[in-house]
Amino acid sequence: MTTQSAKMHPMQKTETTQVKNMNSEMMEKIAAYAVRTGKTEDEAKAAFAVWLKDEFGVVDMATEEEYLLNEWAEMFVIETRNLGASGGGGRETTVFLGHICGLNEAIRDQRQNQREAAILAFRQDKNKAIDNGTIGIVAAYDGVWNINGKPTKDRVDGELPWYAFLVDGTAITMLNTNKESQSYGKPMASESKVRYMYFLGNTQESFVSAPKMWRIALNGDDMTHTYELGQLCRVEVVPSSNADSDILYTNRGFAKTVKYNTDAAIPPQYTDAGRFWTNSEHGSCVNLANLLEEYEDRKVPYNNNFIPPVVLTKGYISRMSVEPTDNQYDDTGRNFRISVTSLELQSTYGRESNLAEVTVWVPGRTFDSTHPFEFNNGEEWVPYAERTQVVICGKVKTRMFREDMVPSITALGIYVPPRTARPGARGGNTDTSQLEE
Repeated sequence: MTTQSAKMHPMQKTETTQVKNMNSEMMEKIAAYAVRTGKTEDEAKAAFAVWLKDEFGVVDMATEEEYLLNEWAEMFVIETRNLGASGGGGRETTVFLGHICGLNEAIRDQRQNQREAAILAFRQDKNKAIDNGTIGIVAAYDGVWNINGKPTKDRVDGELPWYAFLVDGTAITMLNTNKESQSYGKPMASESKVRYMYFLGNTQESFVSAPKMWRIALNGDDMTHTYELGQLCRVEVVPSSNADSDILYTNRGFAKTVKYNTDAAIPPQYTDAGRFWTNSEHGSCVNLANLLEEYEDRKVPYNNNFIPPVVLTKGYISRMSVEPTDNQYDDTGRNFRISVTSLELQSTYGRESNLAEVTVWVPGRTFDSTHPFEFNNGEEWVPYAERTQVVICGKVKTRMFREDMVPSITALGIYVPPRTARPGARGGNTDTSQLEE
């Protein structure tokens, strides 16, 4: 299989380049939006600010990372530029056709580091944190919410305002600490969560001719919805205005737009996940025996480290355990472990080598929202046994084991072709009356 290096990820830009250019990139999009809609630039900025607050709880752009601002600007000013007036202000979408291959193992909070710093400052010296403008104490007085004793326009309605969160029983908020910002000293949202779905496909017109792996950015309840992997489906997404971006954005309620189907007009090599996922043409599938090389070719430098590449690969179960292992780093506190191998892997390294099989870690979220240890026989989900063929969508990682550098996979999704699955043992009849004569 020919190795294909991944395209440059947006985060591969150097920090210097981001700082120098990101705001100008964002403002170019806002200015283009203003021209197209007949608004002034200030009106366009105001519309973008309202959208940011409604969608992500952002009250001051100056407090946000420039990379995120550019991503959000793309979401706001996509090619269609349609913010729709009905049903919740969803942007105009494009129908994509393909397969859901997996979902990121964690829901990422893009404000986590900033929030943790504010909490630490509050706990170490509350008065100092207030005096230097890092945090504000939120309290209700005379029917409105107050921040550090000063009234806001937010009326008390029984719940904390959108910017407040509890720390040791006290409601606090993070404050804008950028003195050059017009919103200096004002509160900001404490969270901005996203979870990526990995989708192999394209627009309906390009699905057969040019399928590729996309990241679909999910928000809200769509992040925890249960999706079917390896089934041909249509989804409604908002493409990026950047032709090189692999990110597709979504409106709220994305999960309701997913329509699973078996389109007779589409050739089976694209509807059958066992064949489609492992097709070399889309460049996402790699040989299990080449994981180390693929990791080196596809890893993305970021903050003095590397973002592990997400790939598709095929293997055969050599060992598996459906019993969870405690894991403090997993969002659910547990994960699972299987091992996969292949004839080429064993031939290359020898059956007794540490490299003759690859460890696959199954995160708790992957276990909870999909069927990593079962296959669908057309009527029901059935456990599978060792030596079953599986196709895995996962992150490739590496580590030293004794004297060897060995790869591992964090599974974001596992698909089991039903025609080659080996049914495993099911729970038997536990009624003791069967033992009576």
